[in-house]
Amino acid sequence: MNIPILTYHKVDTKFEFGITRVTPSQFEKHIKFLQSEGFKSLTVSEARNLKTAEGKFICITFDDGYKNVIDFAFPILKKFNFKATVFVISNFVGKLNTWDFSFGIRFKHLSWEELKILLDNGWEIGSHSANHLCLTFLDDEKIKYELEISKSEIEKNLGIKVRSFAPPFSRYNEKIVKFATDLGYEGIYALSNGMKFDGVYHRFAVYSIDTISSLRRKINASNFEKFKLNLINLFSEFTMRINFAKNKIKK
Repeated sequence: MNIPILTYHKVDTKFEFGITRVTPSQFEKHIKFLQSEGFKSLTVSEARNLKTAEGKFICITFDDGYKNVIDFAFPILKKFNFKATVFVISNFVGKLNTWDFSFGIRFKHLSWEELKILLDNGWEIGSHSANHLCLTFLDDEKIKYELEISKSEIEKNLGIKVRSFAPPFSRYNEKIVKFATDLGYEGIYALSNGMKFDGVYHRFAVYSIDTISSLRRKINASNFEKFKLNLINLFSEFTMRINFAKNKIKK
């Protein structure tokens, strides 16, 4: 069953340079539209294991695990009886997003206690690595560290099994997919239309520039939205290289 997967990063009233933040009012319009279209929400693991062909389903996901998810997105989703999946950066839980390039504007990540609240409301918590480094830049040992440590930390702190993984910057290859699968991840979620491997699922990111018409095209996996997503993804190359350089300097 082909279930559309939408991805958000920040839902906040706080300004930032860039397009990864949507306002709470924008987000509510999106969710209201999805409900009006007859969609019901599933976590990504529920979607992977869905047996029935009946019904109209969608997955809402959040990358990075920002505190604004519980402050703004959670109440809106609850209002419309929706739930979601959050992919968290394990070494930054409860901390500021100093891993990210910014112009002095920082956002805080969800704490373990806040993640437990989301779990109690039917949400799924997945891994977005330990430090949000581009995995394709790393050697095998460091790739395994990013995949394994994040999984074990989330499982230890939340008392759950982590089955879903979203690679930072959506950069992955066959080796990374194999490492993830060997560690027990059952689904790998990428924001691109790149390489196709068993267990890899492609998502559409939603940005501040997107309208309800954009949302409709994303749900229908239009070629225009695929092109737009891949174009936006190219611009993340700058952040990837800045992060990688910062990590090298720290060492």
